Amino acid sequence: MRELSGIPVAVVAALVGLSAGCHSINKGLSEAVLTRATPREWTIRYAGRLQYTLTNDALLNVEFEGSRNAGDTVVRYQRGLADQAQCLADKTAALLEAVHERTGVTVTTHSTIYLLRFDRPPEDFSISLTSEPNEFLLPLFVQAGRESCEAIAAESRSYPYLLVHELVETSLIGKSGGSVLPDLARGLPGLPMHVNNYTRWFRDGFANYAGYVAYEIAAGEVPSEKKLYQKEALIHTEPFSCLAQVGDKLFSWPQSGNAKLDQAYYNAALGLFLLIADAFGEQAIRDIIHEIAQRRAVNGRDLIEITKRVLDADVRQLAKDFQFPQVGAEVEPMTPALALNKGVEPHAGLLVQAVQAGSIAKRAGLEEKDVIVAIGDMPVANHLDFELGLFKVRTEKTVPLTVQRVGVGTLTLDLPLR
Repeated sequence: MRELSGIPVAVVAALVGLSAGCHSINKGLSEAVLTRATPREWTIRYAGRLQYTLTNDALLNVEFEGSRNAGDTVVRYQRGLADQAQCLADKTAALLEAVHERTGVTVTTHSTIYLLRFDRPPEDFSISLTSEPNEFLLPLFVQAGRESCEAIAAESRSYPYLLVHELVETSLIGKSGGSVLPDLARGLPGLPMHVNNYTRWFRDGFANYAGYVAYEIAAGEVPSEKKLYQKEALIHTEPFSCLAQVGDKLFSWPQSGNAKLDQAYYNAALGLFLLIADAFGEQAIRDIIHEIAQRRAVNGRDLIEITKRVLDADVRQLAKDFQFPQVGAEVEPMTPALALNKGVEPHAGLLVQAVQAGSIAKRAGLEEKDVIVAIGDMPVANHLDFELGLFKVRTEKTVPLTVQRVGVGTLTLDLPLR
């Protein structure tokens, strides 16, 4: 996921084409008058683009007041953000130590975080930064007026999941000992040659899992009333349904794979490690990492052999046999604006957009505009919550769904899982 390695500063801001709408309307009407035809319809187009770009040269023009550090994390900050920078450095160092304790991985890649203040953080951006092989660069947006350490961490889409994912994956392939070999691509210009070691399922899967552990730890520190941001986090939210879909094809996922399929495979890779942790315990994952660290380098066959010995089970068969309930409902995370537009009450949960005929959601009595607020005893604020809740009870015959229905109130529906 190296291509996702950053967030931009406001260096280039281009807003184009907002006048094109009026022009196209006037042109259409004028032509209709000239031809003496009655205009029945015309197309109104508005083209607007606001993009922020961060490059090496542009970064040199940003006025940083100083930097703070903790462990291998350095946080550079703009004027007035020194305390927040130290807080984020300390938070990141503590988070990486907690990830190490739970997963066994030792992060050897350094991180540099840039705190960049905006009136309104940009949503469209382009990043191109050069770093050392053992360094990961991550700009974080700071909204003016919301500059507390807690707000910066809670409202960033890339912290901590993306940060920890990148630090862990680069540490796996960059160590002098215990390296997980990546797929290789070599050849003459126009004649590339790919050598597939098929280690991506492990590299990205384990990095996803480490990122999830960090996300879980960080989410536990955020008050429940402020957790709406989680639905926007750069985290893979459908790990189990994708694992059931991908199965053992995950183990032939090359670095040069089809980009359209990558998202499902990223999700499935996280699902596999969550399944291993659930079935064999987190100690099994730590044992796998320990085994890898004893070797100079491991390839795809080595990883299969190591996991089989540690788990006393074939990890490929584990993925192949995995099944997960297909609910048959299209859902969307709630927001205050969505609640007002749809005329529903709760501002958190999953809004049901559609229910498929013959699905278990239909059999349970789920309806459009219902808002799912809990599955079993687990509150639901996003897709990941829902999948984790289903995974927890997947061997049961039914699971209670708590929903809010317009004009009715709170209901409990029995969702059949078989």
